[in-house]
Amino acid sequence: MAGHYAWTVLLISNEMIDIQTKIHDKFAIEFKVGFSGREDVKDEHFDVNTWIFIPNGLDINKNTYSKDRFYTDMKSNVRLITPSFTLKDMVGEQSVPFRNLKKAVNDEMASDTPEHRSEFEFQLKLFGSIFKSSIRDAATAISKNLSDTSTFEQCKTFTGELRRVLTDFRGLKDQMNGLSQELLSKYAFADEYMSHQVEIRSLRIIRAIDQRKDLNLDLARKELEQLFVEEETYKIKQGYSHAVIDDEKNNRQLVYRHSLLKKYIESALFLKVNTTQDGKAVKQISFSLAAGLAMMVSMLVTLPFQKYLGNYPYLIFIILILIYMLKDRIKELTRWLFAYQLKDKYYDNKTVVNIKDKKVGWIKEGMDFITDDKVPAEVMALRGRSTLESDNAFLEEKIILYRKKVEVDQDLLKNHYNYDFKGINDIMRYHINFLTKKMDNPESLVHCLDEEHRVHSLKADRVYTLFFVLQFKWSEQVEYKSFRVVVNRNGILEINPR
Repeated sequence: MAGHYAWTVLLISNEMIDIQTKIHDKFAIEFKVGFSGREDVKDEHFDVNTWIFIPNGLDINKNTYSKDRFYTDMKSNVRLITPSFTLKDMVGEQSVPFRNLKKAVNDEMASDTPEHRSEFEFQLKLFGSIFKSSIRDAATAISKNLSDTSTFEQCKTFTGELRRVLTDFRGLKDQMNGLSQELLSKYAFADEYMSHQVEIRSLRIIRAIDQRKDLNLDLARKELEQLFVEEETYKIKQGYSHAVIDDEKNNRQLVYRHSLLKKYIESALFLKVNTTQDGKAVKQISFSLAAGLAMMVSMLVTLPFQKYLGNYPYLIFIILILIYMLKDRIKELTRWLFAYQLKDKYYDNKTVVNIKDKKVGWIKEGMDFITDDKVPAEVMALRGRSTLESDNAFLEEKIILYRKKVEVDQDLLKNHYNYDFKGINDIMRYHINFLTKKMDNPESLVHCLDEEHRVHSLKADRVYTLFFVLQFKWSEQVEYKSFRVVVNRNGILEINPR
């Protein structure tokens, strides 16, 4: 199910760049790249270069796989990095999230204006997004460190902090008398979303506990069971969506509604983007110069023939045709040379990232097919071709270089909406549907003899392997990571770091 895959590979995690990848669904790989700047630098620059190695049998090349097709397959969303708070820090007089939300409620109750309504909705969404991150981190810490001695106390702390957050958040509703039905509905969306997160995370800890039969975790499990039952009872009372055993129609609608709630709440973090062709004016000028140069060369070649062959008009006519053909070739060659020289400076697209129409950064991206000799030695070593694969003249593995350059304005991100936003996340999803079109049947038969020499026909997956090598550059640092993606015509089977 889309979005229900766990993060499978942690690529890099440091103060400036955080990269994760996962199988988003059967036909999409998701890269989540977080860019955070240094405190003393106003404009931070990052480079991310990705080399994608594709088997020749998939018939992917610059003629069959255009730039437009690639950018259709590589979808990107830009969002703010969620401010980091523990569950304990989510409420209380000193809590930034709760204080901001409470102020937005009070401002809207005092004066119903478009600005106050917008701020009320934004703070609701942001509180829900921060809550999701907080409960996820707390639940993950418990699940990864189960023990006889500490898990029960950790679960008690977890459930106690959750109840406090939910009580304070739901207590705000008592202060909303007279609020419009539209805003009350939006409050209910955030409440339902948060309740759903409580159920998801408590159940994941319960599943982790059930897998550890060697530990005595009955009390911890009962603590989580009680929390789950409380939330389920609350959801039924409020008329919120909830799972029902043996009711496929209800559960199908439940998944759909949760998807809508997720998009609604997390929309507070997504930034406005405006994508245009990068360096369009410069490229057009370079092409015009190429045409002018071609014309100049053709005129210089034409003049001598006109001077010495003026009495032979038919011959001049034929020569002029040949010169015109030569001019056209010179023009295309010159255009190609100009474009090649500009390629490293200008990209295919430039996306401007805005918060409330204020530019906070930009992202440039470019894609090209390249050959082995254009691949850095470090990248080729990480690709790690086997002896059987080493002769690419025979293998004809195709290589795509996807370049990305990012600039983040730290000053505009700091303290926006009274939060210290550390940077932006660029969430990229690469869809492989097009790559699977020419794959063979997903299963093949292999044959063998058993101990009694009887023939057995066995099913085996027929797979293809894609290799991704990523280079990350910021300040004066460079890091590389690589992983292999095993796929067949039915989709992605696994991702493995190398």
